[in-house]
Amino acid sequence: MKRKTLIAGALLLLFSGVLSAEQLTTVAVIDISKVYNSFYRDSRSVRELEQLKEEYQEEIDEEVAELNELREELEEAEESGTQSRVDELESEVDRQRRYVEDLTSRRREQLESREQNLVSDDFLNRLQDAITHVAENEGYTVVLRSDQDGLQWWSSTVDISDDVLDRLRDTDS
Repeated sequence: MKRKTLIAGALLLLFSGVLSAEQLTTVAVIDISKVYNSFYRDSRSVRELEQLKEEYQEEIDEEVAELNELREELEEAEESGTQSRVDELESEVDRQRRYVEDLTSRRREQLESREQNLVSDDFLNRLQDAITHVAENEGYTVVLRSDQDGLQWWSSTVDISDDVLDRLRDTDS
């Protein structure tokens, strides 16, 4: 009887060890970029940012066109040999070139700042909560990012990106 109890206990320990080992290998992957882009694709903030990008690009294009006109005038003045006009246009071209560089830099910084505001701490906390919810409800013990280096292959059956996106949308309503 004692021997049967020991064997049963050993089998129980072995079986529970196999089960716990199986839990450790339950892995999911998530594409954070996909979740972010899909979640914000239709948001008002992203549409406003895209419109602002277009406006800034139009503004820069106008200034570049003016710079190109000044350069053409400079070439014509150089061909006609009017040194005082050449000197004047060289100064204007240089001023306009610096203005375009400064404008481009300022607009890029403004857009980067707006983009960073979209990825706020609040969104990151909500994203983490959604990942945790999906992982726990579906029995995953590890979630890895598929949009970063390191993962060479994974089955689409372990990709929880759509589930996390659905959870974010559900909690956003």
